[in-house]
Amino acid sequence: MRSNYSEDYNDGYYHIGKDIEEHPECWCFIIWSPRGPGKTYSGLWYTYGHEIKIVYTKRTVEDVNLIVSCDEPDGKIDLSPYKPINRDKGTNIYPRKVQDGLGAFYECPDGEPIGEPVSMILPLNKIKTVKGFDASEFDWLLVDEFIPQIGERTSAGNKEGELLLDLYMTMSRDRIARGKGDLKLVLFANAEQISTPITNTLDVVDDMSDMCFSGESVRILKERGIFLRHICEGDYPITTSYQQSGIYRAMNGTDWGAKTFDGQFASNDFTNVTHKSLKKMKSLIHIIHKHHNYYVYVSESGDYYMTSSSAKAPFTYDLNTENGQKKFFDDWYFKLRDATINDRMKYQKYTMYDIVINFKKFFKV
Repeated sequence: MRSNYSEDYNDGYYHIGKDIEEHPECWCFIIWSPRGPGKTYSGLWYTYGHEIKIVYTKRTVEDVNLIVSCDEPDGKIDLSPYKPINRDKGTNIYPRKVQDGLGAFYECPDGEPIGEPVSMILPLNKIKTVKGFDASEFDWLLVDEFIPQIGERTSAGNKEGELLLDLYMTMSRDRIARGKGDLKLVLFANAEQISTPITNTLDVVDDMSDMCFSGESVRILKERGIFLRHICEGDYPITTSYQQSGIYRAMNGTDWGAKTFDGQFASNDFTNVTHKSLKKMKSLIHIIHKHHNYYVYVSESGDYYMTSSSAKAPFTYDLNTENGQKKFFDDWYFKLRDATINDRMKYQKYTMYDIVINFKKFFKV
């Protein structure tokens, strides 16, 4: 541990270190919140203080290039995520560009980098170009802003989650065989939207949705080793400081305010996700998606409900195959989408709704 490191877990901000220390059995930590509780700050300060080497990622090559272009401690705008740490802790950590879309952060006490990098920085949409590089000395893969903002696109598209896990495996290599334990995958984001390439690949959308409904702040998927934390307004003193601002008074109660101040996925529509009795309904469609089995029931009046409650159905579609995807699209997509729009179809989980309404987001048909 570095001599200048200290941390107060009761200072009113969020601290990822506390979650990591209390749940060492987890390999993946997913944290989403309103703006401002100190997610990124806590991750960078904790890893610096404990001398944990990390790969820090942003969304795009442009994001990384903008950060590493401001590589002088004086005379330029500093957009480094270490800037507030330098301000508060008296450190001198600055970026240096390695190549396009790739950089490193070093301690620069006299304006010049010394020693090994504190961390590396690369973009999610350039992950496919880093195959074969040896990152076995890194112990964390920290993904900042893993949820894209509304309208933001990446070159990786729907494959971004798979590319991220490929990078994770590249970095992991033979860690377990060498007795180093799991590489920590730490994901930070503001609550922009719940269904993303990364959350879908990790298969955590429904757990995140359930947490929003139930008000749970923490859910641990023990068998999978995944830790989920939803930081809401009021969970930490810093998250209520906005209440004194003019913009809070103006925007509180709006969708933007719910997202920004309370960490709610206000950009997503959850009105069709509910629990419904299967009484007087019969099983109609069996859908296989990844390792899940979903069933669509229909009532005598022609209303539909999709659930995980199993029953023998006359129609089965395996969405893990191209033929199954195209067959379901031809047979049922328009009918079920129309029923949903006209309030005649409900869903037990958000992923079920997402698959039907946004079918073309998941599958090429």
